[in-house]
Amino acid sequence: MNKLMKFANTKAGMIVAIGLVGSVVVVMAAKKATEVVSETVGDVGHAVNPLNDDNVFSTGVDAVGAKISGDEHFSLGGWIYDLTHEKYDPNGVTPS
Repeated sequence: MNKLMKFANTKAGMIVAIGLVGSVVVVMAAKKATEVVSETVGDVGHAVNPLNDDNVFSTGVDAVGAKISGDEHFSLGGWIYDLTHEKYDPNGVTPS
């Protein structure tokens, strides 16, 4: 958690925090939009569906993160997991 707090106090951390809040708002709006969208506009509903891994917002955030980080396989969820969890060592001692 200490790494997360240090990062949150940087300019990049603030940008990420603002992006996360914006993403939550967008996801909530997208969820509401998918409830309203009829089946005849299925492709649009699929593109903004927050449960779809390939939705417009997820791919957009991941593309920006990949550009900034240089990691072509960047995902926001993976990045957050890496910040909040310790590195896994398959040869390390298992904690009891």
